[in-house]
Amino acid sequence: MPAITVTYAGASDLGEIVRRAVEVLRDGGVIVYPTDTSYGIGCDPRNPDAIDRLIAVKRRDPDLGLPLLFSDLNQCKEYHDFDELELVLARLFWPGPLTMIVHARRELPPRVSGKHKSIAVRVPDHPVPREIARAIRGPIVGTSANISGEPSPFDVDTAREQLGEDVDLYIDGGRSKSTKNSTIVGVEPGQPANIKVYREGELSIERLTESLRVDADALRYWTARIVYADM
Repeated sequence: MPAITVTYAGASDLGEIVRRAVEVLRDGGVIVYPTDTSYGIGCDPRNPDAIDRLIAVKRRDPDLGLPLLFSDLNQCKEYHDFDELELVLARLFWPGPLTMIVHARRELPPRVSGKHKSIAVRVPDHPVPREIARAIRGPIVGTSANISGEPSPFDVDTAREQLGEDVDLYIDGGRSKSTKNSTIVGVEPGQPANIKVYREGELSIERLTESLRVDADALRYWTARIVYADM
């Protein structure tokens, strides 16, 4: 069947958009949807067959794992036990363009974590993915809606040019206000702890650092060091 495109123009469309997306996800389908950064391609990560299909559509290395988007922090807590500094980061930057690398507290299909012992989690600042995750009572896969190695799409047409009819449902939310993907960080264990940066994206490290340095809780749990991962 040809891929279907539906338009999200505002709050009045949200209920119908979510209903259609949930139908596709429960059938093991793949969707493309807007976020506060690039457009995402998603499926239900609890469905191994859907994950395999998404990886094939995106032509992604299965060892890389797949990021997850959640409706809110409470939903994310079902998948990870947050430490003090991680909770500070969530309070300051979620919903928003910050992805955290964390350890999963429940078993997930191996392709979600890939070859790693960690998962990537985020609460995006966009109602479409958050309400879809709320409706299915779990996260949705939240990797960028492009062929691996190609530019990330910030409008639905760019996503469709790359992914074509292999996607079941495209949700057109207009052009993203962002021009970058999310920033990816992790908290290195310690009392206090370091913050490790895996990718600088829409949330600049300067803004992240400035926000932490004026937060009383952050100053209790953070060494004031930003460590950059070897990429």
